Amino acid sequence: MSSIRPIEPGDRATIRALIEGTRAFKPHEVDVAMELVDAYLSRPDQKDYHPFVLVEKDGTVVSYACFGKNEMTAATFDLYWLATRADRMGKGYGRGIVAFVEDEVRRLGGRLLVIETSSKESYGDTRAFYEKIGCTLAAQLPNYYDEGDDKLIYLKPLA
Repeated sequence: MSSIRPIEPGDRATIRALIEGTRAFKPHEVDVAMELVDAYLSRPDQKDYHPFVLVEKDGTVVSYACFGKNEMTAATFDLYWLATRADRMGKGYGRGIVAFVEDEVRRLGGRLLVIETSSKESYGDTRAFYEKIGCTLAAQLPNYYDEGDDKLIYLKPLA
């Protein structure tokens, strides 16, 4: 049994540990993720970032997602961050929090979810996950992050 809720101040260290624990993100990427957490926690009235955690019955935070509306569009939202504890991957938590994000985006009037990731081999499981949940690769920007590290842009239409 699990539930999904907005993040709270006491979640900050747990979210950082969860993101770091995936071993998918570089230290500066973790810092950027935490900037969004801090923006939300320091300005609860802001509408740019919507961070949520999926929590097991015992209170263990197992997944984190942060999304927001792209203000340059009519109804497109970006999934900024998605992470699941390494010891809980493959158990449906990622799929569960993404389904929640999709419902929230629809509730907020969204029709499209955009997800960016890396072409590096270490992101292979991430790409497979996005494809498994119905995302399609829409663009590839060569050498975007670094030489040999392309930016991949996935889209998930929301009916």
